[in-house]
Amino acid sequence: MHRAEGIRAEYRLYLLGSFALTDRDGTSLAPKSQKTQALLAMLALSRRGSRSRVWLRDKLWSDRPEEQASASLRQALLEIRKSLGPARDLVRADKLTVWLDLDRVELDINQATASESACDQLLEGMDVRDPEFEEWLTLERQNWQTRVQRDREGGDARYLERPSDLALSGDLSPFGQYQRAGTDVLVRGAREETTSFDATPLRPVLMRLQPPQVIGLGDKGRIVALRLQTLLTRSLSETLGIGVADLSFDTHSAPGIEADPSPANLLPITVKMRLTFEGDAVLAQAVIRRRSDGVHIWSGEQLASRFAVRCGSMSELHPIITQIVDQVGQYLLSPWVEDSSCAGADLIHAIDSIFRLSRDDLARAERLLDRCIRQSPDGAAFAWQAFIRTFQVGQRFSMADAGITEEARDLSRRALELDPANPVSLALVGHVHSFLFAEYERASHLFEKAIHLNPAQPLGWDLYAMLHCFTGQPTKAVAISNWVRQLVTHSRYKYYFDTTRCVSAALAGDYAAAIAAGEEALMERPQFNSVLRYLAASHAHANHTHEAQNYLMRLQAIEPDVSISALRESRYPLLGTEGGQLLIEGLVKAGIRSQ
Repeated sequence: MHRAEGIRAEYRLYLLGSFALTDRDGTSLAPKSQKTQALLAMLALSRRGSRSRVWLRDKLWSDRPEEQASASLRQALLEIRKSLGPARDLVRADKLTVWLDLDRVELDINQATASESACDQLLEGMDVRDPEFEEWLTLERQNWQTRVQRDREGGDARYLERPSDLALSGDLSPFGQYQRAGTDVLVRGAREETTSFDATPLRPVLMRLQPPQVIGLGDKGRIVALRLQTLLTRSLSETLGIGVADLSFDTHSAPGIEADPSPANLLPITVKMRLTFEGDAVLAQAVIRRRSDGVHIWSGEQLASRFAVRCGSMSELHPIITQIVDQVGQYLLSPWVEDSSCAGADLIHAIDSIFRLSRDDLARAERLLDRCIRQSPDGAAFAWQAFIRTFQVGQRFSMADAGITEEARDLSRRALELDPANPVSLALVGHVHSFLFAEYERASHLFEKAIHLNPAQPLGWDLYAMLHCFTGQPTKAVAISNWVRQLVTHSRYKYYFDTTRCVSAALAGDYAAAIAAGEEALMERPQFNSVLRYLAASHAHANHTHEAQNYLMRLQAIEPDVSISALRESRYPLLGTEGGQLLIEGLVKAGIRSQ
């Protein structure tokens, strides 16, 4: 709560026992229907009193088509405002998010852990009859009982500090989602080949994961390890197109070097994870080694709170997943990897070319992706092709005319038709819808679905942060991009994610943070004009005249015709927001031409 100490709240919300909402005089303001009460409870139990429209729709109307669910949410908000009467501004909403003003509401759960009411059931009698809501409510009740026990033992409630709250999207815990997605199989991720246009489909790349080793916490520790293995399996498939021969459930696998014959398309490396539960911490370690002789190629580790993991929050362990995927990707790009005839090799090299960011590299990526599609049509290839259009427009290699936007729309449609449940494809297409089409609600739906399916995928979080920049919510973008920074500390493409930190901080007016992130990105990509724009503006706002002029000169060397009007003509997103105005003012102060 942000309310000054000693000041009594205007309203009181009761979540323990039966739901109730009253003013200072005890007059009930609660809406009548249980779904509207549930909506208020879900807002109250979020970290900042906020949930996205998409998340609320998915939790309360999961059995309805999107349009019907959106209409039901609008009707529920009208009912809430009607019941609140003069206090209707207690709940606010925009196109993406719904807020409850927690500064004006006192929650009984904030004072209840040491009282008798702590024994009451959370939202007793709440019966919404939606499986998604019931799953959420079960988890919240478990979290509440854990918090009560922890507080009475003198502990804390760190399990509430979830990265999902940064995005204001709700609990994006991976476990239940994966089971519904049908991934509980021993060989995952190798997609069925579709009909090739002009070539025989290539063999899918396969990779073996060794059974995870678990020290401490008994069966619960093994469950955590297997779930982490499942998340790694998905990430390897979605990011690199690698199918996984997962040995997690193979109790007969002998440790050490593999001597059995292997198919030719099985990578000569294997991954093994180990989880150690000791004291208040969980240490996740991973090793990549050659199967032929057991030589270690790479090892990494990640420390997490044991209490958070036991309470179902795996987010602190997600960075080890991104580290492994990055390292496997780097191995496949290495010059000593001889076999490039497997399906997926072109895709991996195309992605690497895209993130090199130059005009020539984007053209090379296009050629590789075209070959991917001819050999083995795949939604990811179409999604990356659509994503390239945002780079071409954003770096002003191409104008955002009808031709390029229609092409991007067609590529996005094909991507989702072929691969509707790939979080990477969903995030890429979401960025296309936000950057090129300004279809922010559609983009939000795609991003949240992507994060829902794989919360360890940094690209989804990063592009979701950019959506908040486009919609004038840079503070939220900063929070998300700071979480991404933890995921990609060792990434080959860290400079790309640093760019989002630079942009979001600059739009939020935190010029020191924008300069630090931008200059870190430029160390790897010194000619990235998107970063140069924000560095010139940020230094100008910080009254660093020499640095601002220097970055503007570097920008003009890459974009000789750069001007404020040119940015407007290219339909550069976010210029109409408050943060966009700060960007324009900074560029003008740095000396950019208006025409």
